[in-house]
Amino acid sequence: MKRSKSKSDLFHLRALLLFSIYSFVLAGCAGKHEQKAPGAEAFQRQHYSDVRVMSWNVKLNSILATEGARYESFARIVQAIDPDVIALQEVAKAGLAEQLTQLMNNYIPLENGESWQVHTVSDNALISRYPLQQQSGELPVRYPIPELGAPDFHFGYAAALVDIPGDFADTGIYVVAMHNKSGAGKENVRLRQVQSDSIVRWIRNLRESDQANTIPDNTPIVILGDMNVVSDASMQPFETLINGDIIDEETFGPDFRIDWDDTDMADARPSHNGKEQSYYTWRNDEMPFAPSALDRIIFTDSVTSVSRRFILNTMMMSADELAALGLQQSDVLYGGKAGDYDHLPLVTDFSLRSEARK
Repeated sequence: MKRSKSKSDLFHLRALLLFSIYSFVLAGCAGKHEQKAPGAEAFQRQHYSDVRVMSWNVKLNSILATEGARYESFARIVQAIDPDVIALQEVAKAGLAEQLTQLMNNYIPLENGESWQVHTVSDNALISRYPLQQQSGELPVRYPIPELGAPDFHFGYAAALVDIPGDFADTGIYVVAMHNKSGAGKENVRLRQVQSDSIVRWIRNLRESDQANTIPDNTPIVILGDMNVVSDASMQPFETLINGDIIDEETFGPDFRIDWDDTDMADARPSHNGKEQSYYTWRNDEMPFAPSALDRIIFTDSVTSVSRRFILNTMMMSADELAALGLQQSDVLYGGKAGDYDHLPLVTDFSLRSEARK
């Protein structure tokens, strides 16, 4: 005799159905950003729709050649972080865009045979899993470096509108990847100020343009890179990017606040592994300089908010965290040398503010 289904049976059937649907949804989401093993939760996106941005001065093309000091560790780190957009500094050589495209396609293959996009200006590389539109940039600061084979080197910045689906589909995100001149002293500060003034002018002209290369109102803007924020020299070049205070108005025009609500840009201010204890982005224990937050990620917080932010420091990670992310303890050390971090990778996850959604 067949037994009629009890309330308990129906409950279990419904639970099984819900579990199957949930598993299917998770499997679909894993196509873009793979779920990491337990132990990596502090480094994962909080929301599937978040856009993850990474910035790293990798030093002297160290990720490009198989014998490079960061060649193997860079592969592990980008796979662990799984960024959507990357800004690299100190990468410059013939065929750079093609080589970076090949590396990223190998490290993080995209769906449907799609390819990573790369835009380079000076020693900046802007890399994205999404299309890069309106690729542009400037070279405002000439600084010959003949000892490195660059007698006509210019510091500059690469800019592009990243065409991102989902929450950001209406506007995309406009990204400026930069590298400022390092060092203390008046001349170095002046050169950093020239570049900061130039970037503010660039975005002012972009926003005020009625040409096809303008950006829609309320487009999120992110400026990131090795800004060489040398606090004991002068904070003015960095403050210019934050508040739009152009110093050389005769050359670069009037002041202009970059954020859409006419307020200051926000500093994401990531900390080591998100623990809110250490904030330096550069360190070399063999040099007479204290660890410093030279690198920054700033953004228009009127339309964008930060979901997660961290500076990856594998030297401070547990064995479980390293294993979950496929990393090695010394991966952030330059060439694995104790005490020599050079620059560390910065990561920020962005979401669109609810009031900015249409």
